Amino acid sequence: MYERPGYRTLVGRIRENVRTLIRKQLELPRQEIAEILQANLRAVKWLAVAAVLAFLFLISFVVLLVAVLAVWLPLWLASLAVTLVLLAFAAATGLRGYRALELRGPTRSIDSFKETVHWAKARLLGRTES
Repeated sequence: MYERPGYRTLVGRIRENVRTLIRKQLELPRQEIAEILQANLRAVKWLAVAAVLAFLFLISFVVLLVAVLAVWLPLWLASLAVTLVLLAFAAATGLRGYRALELRGPTRSIDSFKETVHWAKARLLGRTES
């Protein structure tokens, strides 16, 4: 037969299990936040593309379009029309990037922590239901 572990051994195991649990509880939010950041990286890329496109539109086409429209319209009206068209393109690409954003917290970590607290209260206070 084997010997049953003593209190010192049991307390040592409990201490190690609690340490492991705390380490895992701290690891989960880090992992979840990294996943959220990775998902939002795509949205940031779309927003950067939108900004670059808006800037390129402003630089490369403003003068040309204003000059072409100034043939038929007054100069100020041609400038206004070109500006509004460019603004519409920038807004469309910016909206696409904004819609791709995922703005949320580490919900799995929060739920896991609440579950652990609920379990610990039930164990320590002797409750089986809540």
